[in-house]
Amino acid sequence: MRARLQQGGWFVTGMRIAVSGAMLGCLLLSGCGKVPGLIGSGDGDYRGTSTRFQVLRRTCPRPGLISTSIRNGVMFYRWENQYIQARVLGNGTVQGALPGVQLTGTHDGTTVSGDVRDAQCGLHFTLKRVGS
Repeated sequence: MRARLQQGGWFVTGMRIAVSGAMLGCLLLSGCGKVPGLIGSGDGDYRGTSTRFQVLRRTCPRPGLISTSIRNGVMFYRWENQYIQARVLGNGTVQGALPGVQLTGTHDGTTVSGDVRDAQCGLHFTLKRVGS
């Protein structure tokens, strides 16, 4: 009887090790799936349009056609008589600012879209890549 219990004990212990090893292997392999990578700077030439979504004063910037370039992860967006320098980040976001003006957006390497706004005016823009 005693030998039988010991054998059963070894069997149970062996099964525990095998199950633990299998679970560990599954956890390790699931961690090796596609890791969200960086998108990159999106460098190239872009064209698109903007539309208004907020107009609380007559002198708000007008919507229309836009053309810009992204070089070394930096783009410039014209806002009234100034240019907003925006960083095109590898995590898919676009960020820039002037005093009182915010530019926020996203990019995927071929399309850049976002919003530019101050306290009284707001434009939404969408740009498509046309060259490199």
